[in-house]
Amino acid sequence: MLGKTYQTLMIMPSSPEKRIVKITLPSSLWVASCCALLAALILGGVGTWSLHRFNQLAQRSHRLEKENHLTKTQVEEQRKKIDHLNTELLRIKEKAGFIQNFLGLQPQGSGQGKLGQGGAEISPQDYRSDVYPSGSENLPVLSAYNPNHSGGLSSSEISRLNSDLQGIINALEERQDRLEHTPSISPVDPRHSWISSAFGMRVSPFTGKKQFHTGIDIAGWKGTPIVAPAKGKVIFVRKNGSLGLTVRIRHNAVYETEYGHLLKAAVKKGQDVERGEIVAYLGNSGRSTGYHLHYEVHKNGKCINPFHHMMDWDENHFFLAQE
Repeated sequence: MLGKTYQTLMIMPSSPEKRIVKITLPSSLWVASCCALLAALILGGVGTWSLHRFNQLAQRSHRLEKENHLTKTQVEEQRKKIDHLNTELLRIKEKAGFIQNFLGLQPQGSGQGKLGQGGAEISPQDYRSDVYPSGSENLPVLSAYNPNHSGGLSSSEISRLNSDLQGIINALEERQDRLEHTPSISPVDPRHSWISSAFGMRVSPFTGKKQFHTGIDIAGWKGTPIVAPAKGKVIFVRKNGSLGLTVRIRHNAVYETEYGHLLKAAVKKGQDVERGEIVAYLGNSGRSTGYHLHYEVHKNGKCINPFHHMMDWDENHFFLAQE
């Protein structure tokens, strides 16, 4: 033990009744202990800093993950909006094409894809405001829509435009359906027939007295085809007193047509018919003076002049109506 130096650490108690604690160790051991304590403190500090740094990195990673998820969500929403707008624009294009085809407004030549413009033009050198007033003072300034412009239509405006176009299409289809169910042609070919008795007051061929004629008589050859003047449904086929064999067609809630003195019918009750489809053949059944068709048009349950619904009949066809 000779040659070694020792150092004593005394720990003084806070009260006299407690013993003084003495720790005596070789100086080398004290140095080793201090180094170990210092190393422990350094390692603890480094560990604490590492843990704090790890927590910071973990929080940043979590925050970046949330931002990345939010960005992906926003990108997906934008993609869906773009897909929706593209779909709406495609629908608008299809509806615009439908309307153009329906109305026969397909653009032609170099004007395709442009707003409808035209008319006479005057060069700037020949223009005089006193002779050719512009009239622009009372007119709003209109600009054509440019799809490449940053201030183009918004999503709501495109949806509204799409809705407006659909409303136009619905109205056109409704009008077309109404026209298809409105009597508009002669039930007998005007080239092979003539009107032998008009609608309204006439002298009866049976009594010689004035009576009201509820339809028109169209004379022709026996067996001449009789066609439907519009779409409709056959509501009866039967003998009908003085009218003989009769066919009646209901076209819609407004119009019905009736065909009397038939030779034979070509349709049955409940059958749907198209405009121009043969429904019967001209005859002489019932109370009749010769081969002809008694044709009536009923509008809202009242007889009206059928001639107003025979647009293919004109002054070039023979007309023998009694006054």
